[in-house]
Amino acid sequence: MSSGKTYNFSEKVILIVEDTETSNRFYNAALSRTNATLLWALNGDEALKRVAEHSSIDAILLDLNLPGMSGFEVLKTIRITNKEVPIIVQTAYVLSGEEATCYELGATDFISKPIMLDHLLGTLNKYLLGN
Repeated sequence: MSSGKTYNFSEKVILIVEDTETSNRFYNAALSRTNATLLWALNGDEALKRVAEHSSIDAILLDLNLPGMSGFEVLKTIRITNKEVPIIVQTAYVLSGEEATCYELGATDFISKPIMLDHLLGTLNKYLLGN
């Protein structure tokens, strides 16, 4: 359920690293109304390629459970060259200690699935606009 608050992330670029079609449809529907530019990666290799190609990424939504390279490896690799971009980790399967590991590797925030729309938008708002 949504509070009805509107968010304007125009001129912001969000990289979504997610391999499931259902989640990608959710993010597309949730974020298209914010006017943000959305970049997509279906796996870790694509995510690293997008980060290398687009220095203008303002936030990353990173799933932990990806085919091939795990979200943990993606997070660790991005943080070698970019310590500033907010990386919001999201996963449906939270194992003991996983959240702490994400923060140790450099995650900015952590969201558990199923993701609530207001929580997602509020979290992005905090890191994109400082509100």
